Amino acid sequence: MTFTKTRRGVLRGFATASALALLASLPVTQSVRAADATLIAAAEKEGQIVVYGDPFTVPLLLKAFGAKYPKIKVTSATGDAWQIYNRFVAENAANRPLMDVMYQAEDTVITAKTSGYLANFTSSEAGSLTKLGLPAGGGYVRGNGNLIMFAYNHEAMAKKPLPKDWTDYITPPAEWEGLGAMSNPGSSSATFATVAALYQTYGAEKGGAILKGFRSAKGELNPSMGVMATKLQTGERPLDFFNITTAVSGIIAKGAPVTMAVPASGGVAQFNAIGISAKAPNPNAARLLTDFALTAEMQTIFSEAGVYPVRSGVASPKGLPVLTEVKLMDLDLEKALKDRETILNWWATSTGFSYR
Repeated sequence: MTFTKTRRGVLRGFATASALALLASLPVTQSVRAADATLIAAAEKEGQIVVYGDPFTVPLLLKAFGAKYPKIKVTSATGDAWQIYNRFVAENAANRPLMDVMYQAEDTVITAKTSGYLANFTSSEAGSLTKLGLPAGGGYVRGNGNLIMFAYNHEAMAKKPLPKDWTDYITPPAEWEGLGAMSNPGSSSATFATVAALYQTYGAEKGGAILKGFRSAKGELNPSMGVMATKLQTGERPLDFFNITTAVSGIIAKGAPVTMAVPASGGVAQFNAIGISAKAPNPNAARLLTDFALTAEMQTIFSEAGVYPVRSGVASPKGLPVLTEVKLMDLDLEKALKDRETILNWWATSTGFSYR
């Protein structure tokens, strides 16, 4: 094969080379700013965005986004992650897609991705995230993290032994009888992540012994980690089998006699993830919001509200351990979701509780 250079082709080549040379000479921040300006203009032309998701973090995000981009009208629906997911699926099935961005528990975002409901994208902020901010499978990003670990009322437990590791529950001390609580993995994404981590780390037999030990000490089932945190604070149930930083950090900040501790074998990291609908009515506004959620400005707001940032250089919430330095149990959430019914039935058989 041969190539012949025409005069027009030569001129086009000079023009392209000149443009590339000019771009190369620009500071990186200036190039990024030009790209952002194009995205902002497209998003403002759309003029609106619909966000579904987490009732704690989404309002924080939309308040800051609305202040920065007042020309874009924001509509949201927040609540239980699986109820939100089912609403999103029903709207797609009816060919009436309303949602642009899903910001909520990662298990529901993974399920939406694997079901083909999400667009495959990478945020322009991805290069600034910690290793925990980028899921192995791609296709979405993580927006913020939470840490799940032991929690207890240190005044009520002052003269009682404290758990050091998950395996302490295999033969629980008599002093723990009637003190413990946990939530339902069938309805709580954070609880499912923790139960799945126990299943994957210890296996069905040893992990089952841990759950049976918890129940043998007359541990009770609570409807949510928020309810558990309230009982933890009052001392009604002073020894949570586990709890999440978003539920407990607030009461600690207000002076509640509560301590959180990472088990010797590791805590569990759980994330809120961000997905863009494959049928997003406002795709540019969706992309702008997603990038904004990962900026240093928004990640700092998250940290100050007690949730873990996923951006490098942004400090962890005050009073909590640094997430990237904490020992964590391995958790393959995508695999756990494929094994969801097996894990839930294993949990139900081990504890005697129903997840339905």
